[in-house]
Amino acid sequence: MRRDAALAAAVLILVTAYGGAFVADATHDPEPVSFGTTASSGLTAETVRETQAAGAVVPKAQVSYAQFETVVGYYGIGSLVAALGREGHTQRFGPPLGVFVSDFAGTSPTVSDAGYPVPTAGRPGWTTAADAHYVIVPERSDSAGQSRGRAIVPFSDAAGARQFAERVGSDATVWSWATVRERIDGPSRTRSWPETVESRDQAANRTAAEVRSLADRPVSQVVGEDAPSIQRAVDAAPPNTTVYVPPGTYRERVRIDHPITLRGAGPETVVSAGSNGTGVTVTSDRVAVVGLAVTEVGTETIDVGNGSEAWDTHVRQTYGRGDAGVAFVNTSGALVADVTVRTPSNGVLLRQTNETLVEDVTVHGTATDGAGYMGVMAMEATSAVVQHSTFSGTLDGVYSHRSNGLVVRDSRMRDVRFGTHLMFTSGTLLAENVARDTDTGLVVMTRPSGNALVGNDVRDSGRGIVTAGSDSYVARNRLVGNEVGLEIGTRRSLYEHNVLLRNGVGADATGIVASNRVLANDFVDNDRPADATGGATRVWSSAGGGNYWARAAGGPVDAVDRSYRPTSAVDARYGAPGTRLLSESPGLVALRELRGTVPGMRSGGIVDQRPAATPVNPDLLAVARNDSQRMMNDSLVTTNFDR
Repeated sequence: MRRDAALAAAVLILVTAYGGAFVADATHDPEPVSFGTTASSGLTAETVRETQAAGAVVPKAQVSYAQFETVVGYYGIGSLVAALGREGHTQRFGPPLGVFVSDFAGTSPTVSDAGYPVPTAGRPGWTTAADAHYVIVPERSDSAGQSRGRAIVPFSDAAGARQFAERVGSDATVWSWATVRERIDGPSRTRSWPETVESRDQAANRTAAEVRSLADRPVSQVVGEDAPSIQRAVDAAPPNTTVYVPPGTYRERVRIDHPITLRGAGPETVVSAGSNGTGVTVTSDRVAVVGLAVTEVGTETIDVGNGSEAWDTHVRQTYGRGDAGVAFVNTSGALVADVTVRTPSNGVLLRQTNETLVEDVTVHGTATDGAGYMGVMAMEATSAVVQHSTFSGTLDGVYSHRSNGLVVRDSRMRDVRFGTHLMFTSGTLLAENVARDTDTGLVVMTRPSGNALVGNDVRDSGRGIVTAGSDSYVARNRLVGNEVGLEIGTRRSLYEHNVLLRNGVGADATGIVASNRVLANDFVDNDRPADATGGATRVWSSAGGGNYWARAAGGPVDAVDRSYRPTSAVDARYGAPGTRLLSESPGLVALRELRGTVPGMRSGGIVDQRPAATPVNPDLLAVARNDSQRMMNDSLVTTNFDR
């Protein structure tokens, strides 16, 4: 009875103290803000960039929510509608106090190939979503033949909307806000994430099986017998045959412009580029380079300046057109396998390629102080597969720039800045890779979508995995002994069945918009279980359960019979002397109750409403605890080029 009375008194005091704030929220009348100040989400950065490059404008929206301090911006009206209809959205953000959309009235827009408006008179302003008229541009293909999703273009006046619909064509319609909310569901997944991972894995298997056959072509030329040099043998070889290069050091640069296989005797066959240019350059489809080593690669690059406006060009030219051990340019269906490269430049360059297999490749770089090149540089290389390969001393192990559909699996990275680095790259699979002594094991940047990071093992690094973008999947990874195990910067993504062990911080939720699902993970022996950057409360649980927090379940007294807040100063140290008594004091109990029911009392951070009493992933946790896994470092050895 005394405890109940104390609890009631605490609730009364807290409600009285905070009551004024609740009234202020209810009477708030927001106005549109500059879109650049919002916490933006929605369409990928690549889609926005391509649209702007075509002179068009992506319609935007912005919402002020009752429980969220920052205005949330959305690229694409469909992204807004999907967010408003998402399960649990109102619980996290509160009801919308003001919803505004781009207003193209008075801009006399034409329409781009992708269906987006191209203003010809001024720039769009803002109008309230409920009062706007929406032109629905059906799905279409752009000038490159790429299918584009439906565009939704708002106008504050009906006449302007009808005029734009007439410019679009007879298949365009004009809808009200209510009709848009009713009929537009936003993007949806047609298969589960495990099915998606399996599909991408099988597609990579098919690519590998198809191009591996290139290694079995009949021999037509033997260097030293049929021709005095590799280049002469390559020039003389008929299509679909093999040039065999016996052991030895060959001081020449090789160019292959027709479909043949260049095969060495293994690392005893060394191609030396003489520190001047690329070792082997391939410009034909269906070429294989197998069984050799490349050394003394040149360092030629194209300097285009370092201004921010030229950043993308700088990356394309410097990394995408510099020297490499082996370079594939404008090719399809190619193979590089059992190749070792020691290089101050890129190891393997894939530029504007399709379905290339990089397998059993070892690259040793000379990157220092953040300057250097990549083990594999994939520049606009679609559906490339990198597997069973090792990278050390390079700037990044694998760098992907606008290379959708990339698969990197069962590879090892050590002593690099980033093990695998995705830029403007969506629809990838990063699986079963091992990273040690990196700044970051796996990093995803520039707001892509649909990436899957599964079954990777990152230890002894600054950050284990860093994510960005949306609609992605992070599962079954082992993140051990890093400064930060997992940095969560995505939206609408699923994080499940990961093990975060002995990190400085288990997980750091850096994205302001709280729309991810974080479930069935094990947080064990981290200095701090989790951190969160501003924003709304992140609910890391569902009706089916939450995560395992060793601090909550492994202390002297379990805390799994109530919600657990790993970002709370008290809960984060649960099990230490005095913390149990403090956490169960009437004031804190009342505060937790209020935060669960009263919007104005929610303080951000992370809450797990159904913490698990035992580890969710015991087998993965056992592997993560096995310190012999650290000896994987010893397998990332440097090949001896001094022969």
